[in-house]
Amino acid sequence: MNKITLINVECLRPKRCVEIYEIASKEGKEICYIYNFEDKFFRYFKTIKSLLYYLKDRIEPKISFTEKAALLDYLLYKNIPSKNQEIKQFCETEV
Repeated sequence: MNKITLINVECLRPKRCVEIYEIASKEGKEICYIYNFEDKFFRYFKTIKSLLYYLKDRIEPKISFTEKAALLDYLLYKNIPSKNQEIKQFCETEV
């Protein structure tokens, strides 16, 4: 099970904000961004770049939720690769 820490909340408009979380496991940790629309719709973004694409061009993310509990369950049990795995995977990809 992961440890979830809320780092910051940026309000964009009333009832619309971006929540920044740190998710830590024994293997590693990562930062993620959650777009919260009226506490009814939650969109998960792994990178700030993908969040900006959504805000600018409305490119929908692959992962979204309609309940906060479902989002938190996802974050609690999300697989977080170690830095060594990420580097190895990056080096092994073909160009």
